[in-house]
Amino acid sequence: MNVRTQGTTTEQASSDACARASAMTAMTLPRVQVESGKTGPLIDATGMPASGSRKVIAFDSWTGGRVNLERLVEAFAHQGLDLLLIHLGSWGHDPGRLKEENLGCLPARDISYYGRGSFKDILLRERPGAVLFLSTQAFAHRAFNRYCLQLGIPTLHLYHGLISVQNTASKRLNPVNIRSQLALVWSRLAKNLFRLWPVYARALWQTGAPLRHWLWFGYDVWRQVSGQAYSAVAAPDTATTACCVYTEADISHAVNRYGVPRHAVFVVGNPDLTRFGLREDDIGICLSPGREATKEIVYIDTALIEAGAVFDDAEDFVRHLQETNALLARQGFQLMVKLHPAHFRTGVPNRLRELRIELCGNDEFVARLKASSGAIVEPSSAALVPALLGLPVLLARYGKLSGQEYGEVLTSYPRVRALHSLDGFIPLLDDIAKATRMDATRAWINANAGPLPPSKMPERVADVCTTVAKQGQQPS
Repeated sequence: MNVRTQGTTTEQASSDACARASAMTAMTLPRVQVESGKTGPLIDATGMPASGSRKVIAFDSWTGGRVNLERLVEAFAHQGLDLLLIHLGSWGHDPGRLKEENLGCLPARDISYYGRGSFKDILLRERPGAVLFLSTQAFAHRAFNRYCLQLGIPTLHLYHGLISVQNTASKRLNPVNIRSQLALVWSRLAKNLFRLWPVYARALWQTGAPLRHWLWFGYDVWRQVSGQAYSAVAAPDTATTACCVYTEADISHAVNRYGVPRHAVFVVGNPDLTRFGLREDDIGICLSPGREATKEIVYIDTALIEAGAVFDDAEDFVRHLQETNALLARQGFQLMVKLHPAHFRTGVPNRLRELRIELCGNDEFVARLKASSGAIVEPSSAALVPALLGLPVLLARYGKLSGQEYGEVLTSYPRVRALHSLDGFIPLLDDIAKATRMDATRAWINANAGPLPPSKMPERVADVCTTVAKQGQQPS
């Protein structure tokens, strides 16, 4: 696998990719092929998608998901496609952004760039060949998606994590903390009342939504308030022309929740493996006989407080980690915490540094895992990494996490155990060591690694997007 690990900084790699993307924007490729059941020329003689537009709009609520888009820019340029992020930052999701800026390689515009223009006005002005979403549950995203359908613009939903680490069959993905959930609802109430719900209601009206879609609106407001928005079947207008998932484990979720036809769901690989520096020869490396491990335990967090789940607030979560650190230390282990990126706004990183609890960054994540004794995980996409290495994985179900459920992709891993009490930590590690079936573990790893190399994920997404743009969709 071609992954940069040493000698090149992230900034240098990004700069190099930007330069290559810029040079490739005008290139024409004669043919692209995607395993979609149809083959043939997917780009016409001018290098343009069938719609005639080279532009692909990525629509999102903020710039926080830029890493999921910036990695696509060079691959899209190879296909003759120009990727543009349009976001709603000034609506409160990401205040203070410029109206127009470059986020590394990625051109980005805040919604304020278009003045009083509506979502439909933006689409008519930009005339994209396709629109890409990282999520289609949010009301604003669904409004944009409705206008795309009305105008015959094909759409692509790109999953930005592995959903099946969560128990998607549960009524709620995570146990709701009433105090935290109410605080979350209150903090977003004005934005919903005066921005998002009116925009969505207008989209329902202007696109001639049937009565059942209006009923879905009311139902989803309730699900949003009660912390059930991401469970069960989604509203009809969350469906897109096609969908890209990281691994086969998420195919059924895309089909059953969003109603995307099976033939339109594509497995493109897990870019987190590349982002964390995991090479192909690292996969299963911790299954090697005679491996010597340090006494470090890596805790992998998924920012549950940002979803109004489990913990009262940031300080409550810090106390949870502080207690975890103390109980592990009594048993001779040292805690290292891998925080979710959303904690940049919670203050948790600074509090943990004050408590001398070590944090683990992306650049050292895999190296520290490879040397560790195992991982305690919340339902995070990053929880797949220690499993792919072959490490013991303990599902956090102790303390306030006692009611937390996990998806089959994690519970089916042969070297996983549920951690109900830190007092039983060492016996669980011993049980994993004694009961591990290497053949079953390697089979699980092969089934859940996704298409390799993961570094080719952007090219696979670009192939799908080109196909989608070429084939288009009929306006409603």
